[in-house]
Amino acid sequence: MSLKPKKVSDVKRQQAQLQEKMEKKQKKVFPELPRYTYIVSEGTKTEPYYIEGIAQKINEKYREFSTGKFIMVKGTGRNTKGLLEYARSNVEEEFPRARVVWLMYDKDDFPLDHFDNTQDSAEKRQDKRVYRAAWSNECIELWFVLHFQDLTANVGREKYRELLDEHMKKYGGYEKNRKDIYEILCGRTAIAAGRAKRQYEAYGNVPLSRMCPATRVYELVEELQRYLVEPEKGN
Repeated sequence: MSLKPKKVSDVKRQQAQLQEKMEKKQKKVFPELPRYTYIVSEGTKTEPYYIEGIAQKINEKYREFSTGKFIMVKGTGRNTKGLLEYARSNVEEEFPRARVVWLMYDKDDFPLDHFDNTQDSAEKRQDKRVYRAAWSNECIELWFVLHFQDLTANVGREKYRELLDEHMKKYGGYEKNRKDIYEILCGRTAIAAGRAKRQYEAYGNVPLSRMCPATRVYELVEELQRYLVEPEKGN
């Protein structure tokens, strides 16, 4: 066996062959890899626990194709405008690979103009990343309720929790900050997304703060869940 060091050209050729082999394997098993996505949430528990349930499944499924996570979730405790400022200031340090940044926040009691303007400011952001907004008016529990029923009346956040408690009796009822909330709801996601989309689109061209109840969380969830769909097998 020769102990002579390999030529640089041979090393590069072998590396290229290995990369090509990996790419062929990736395309055969997973036609599309997830985009590196940084999700910053206003809440520090309920929203991150829910969306982390999806993120963990994606990161686990595609772990052999990346040296780190594809999806990172960060609960911040910041509101609307502060959430956007946090994302812009921290994405390069916390998740420089990110190509998509999602802001996840509720209307709650924040000023109307802050709520109305945050999505517009985010989506007009011009840099190497795309910024998107996944808001709920009034709160994330609306998105959870839509997994079980349609809801068109503005009944308020306390009523959302009452409805969830009733629907989730067999799971011990609803409590904020449940770490298993995604696992409980995931089988109903397609139904919830359909309801949320119809609800949102029915408002037409009105300020976001007047869209109540409404949520765009379904867009974030649909974006992520498509990476969990198994590719069709060839003949």
